[in-house]
Amino acid sequence: MKIDQMFAADSFSEPAKLDWVRQEAEYLMKVMEADPNFSLAERLGQGMPPESLLRFFRQRERIEKARCIIQYLLVFLGHIPSVAEVQGDLVDPTEQFRAFVAYEADLLLEEDVRNAVFQETNHNGTPRAGSVWDYQERILVVNRVLKGMLAKREQDRDAAIATMCRAVEQLSLFWFDVRRHDLRRVRRSDIFMFLLAQLVRSRCRPPADA
Repeated sequence: MKIDQMFAADSFSEPAKLDWVRQEAEYLMKVMEADPNFSLAERLGQGMPPESLLRFFRQRERIEKARCIIQYLLVFLGHIPSVAEVQGDLVDPTEQFRAFVAYEADLLLEEDVRNAVFQETNHNGTPRAGSVWDYQERILVVNRVLKGMLAKREQDRDAAIATMCRAVEQLSLFWFDVRRHDLRRVRRSDIFMFLLAQLVRSRCRPPADA
C-alpha cells in the first residue's frame, strides 16, 4: 500500500484518531525545534568551518519553515480565521502560510536538493524506470505547477487555504514517489504535512458558487 493511501484523511476523521494526529504533529514540531545539531554547532564555536556553518544554518532554516507549515496546518485544522479576525494584524496568517509553502516549492530548485533526488532515484544502485534526467525534469514541472497554484489569489479565504493545502499535498506526493513510498526513508514531516493538509482542505467551506 502506498503512503498516500495509508495516510488518507478519511482514515483519520474520527475524533480519537484526529487527536492522535494533533498530538503526533505537535510532538514532531518539538523534535524539529530541538534539532540536536544546534547544540553541536554551539560546542564547535569558531572552530566550525565557514562552509559547514553555512550548511548548518541553511538546514536549520529549512527545518523551521517546514515546522511552521505544520504549525499553521494545526491552527487551520482548529479554526480558519476570517478576514475580520485578522484585520489590523501585522501578519495575515493565510499569506504567511502561502510564503512558507512557496519556500518549500522553491527548495526543489536548490542544487543540493536536486542532488538528493539524484541519490534517491539511484538508491542501492538500482535506478528505476526512466532516466534520472526524467526526474530532474519532473522537479521543474512540479515547481512550476506549485508556483501556479500559489499564485492564485482567491477572494474566499477557505478556497485560498484549500488551494495551498493542495500544493502541500502535491509536494508531499512528489517526495513519497522519490523515496518509493518506503516508510523507512520518507520524512515524518512530509507525512504529517500531507495528512494535515488533507484534513484542513476537507474542512474548508466550498465557495458559494461551487
